[in-house]
Amino acid sequence: MANNSNMSKRAALHRQQEMDERNKKARRITIGSIVVLAIVAVVVIAVVAVQALTNPKGVTADQQTPAAGTDGYGVLIQGKQPSDDLPHLVIWEDYLCPYCGLAEQTYGQTVKQLVADGKMTAEIRTTFFLDGQRTNGPSRKAAMAAAAAAGVGKFDEYHAALYADQAAEAVGFPESELRDRFARAAGIEGDDLKKFQELYDTGAFTDWIEAANDRFFADQISGTPTYLVGDEKLPITSGTIPTDADGFLAAVEELAAQQ
Repeated sequence: MANNSNMSKRAALHRQQEMDERNKKARRITIGSIVVLAIVAVVVIAVVAVQALTNPKGVTADQQTPAAGTDGYGVLIQGKQPSDDLPHLVIWEDYLCPYCGLAEQTYGQTVKQLVADGKMTAEIRTTFFLDGQRTNGPSRKAAMAAAAAAGVGKFDEYHAALYADQAAEAVGFPESELRDRFARAAGIEGDDLKKFQELYDTGAFTDWIEAANDRFFADQISGTPTYLVGDEKLPITSGTIPTDADGFLAAVEELAAQQ
């Protein structure tokens, strides 16, 4: 029964990814037409947006970096640093991406187990491309909250809490849940809760999450979820990657050997 369930999840992930690609193509055609017809308006809006983001209201000048942060603007799972003798996995996510939630259900525990067992290392990199033109949309707010949780040493737990009760893409997480309910679910309490909320409210990781989002586009990542070993993509949406620890590790090591 467990194998059938895992196969079903992989198949569902594959089908949903295919549907997403078709929808993305349709959106690109529509968006391209709008840009051609309104190029002047887009330029004006872009200039205004850049000026607004230069000094966002309420954002602290005391910008921070997560203690478990990486040079690629990710956060290390369990804080375990990469080493030359272990394969390293990079996971790109958008917290409102439904396929990311399905991938987390399918492979999340396996990745955590392999990291805990010292057989590989991994990091989560966050984008908020699903926000589109919104400057502080729901995906960005979730990314900020996760970074704030990393600031109090609870990234893994907060990450798990977000996916355990993932919001619908079109709705997003209520601010009260990001600041309080998910924090408590992640075990953030007392002074740490106050610090977490302050980090979130003041945008203490604004530069960090913006840099990660910029990296997503600069590296031309095609979408989320994307699992990378080096520069190569682990084809989790193909339905061919095993969900058990040994099989998953073998697939990662095979890809790492090709680098």
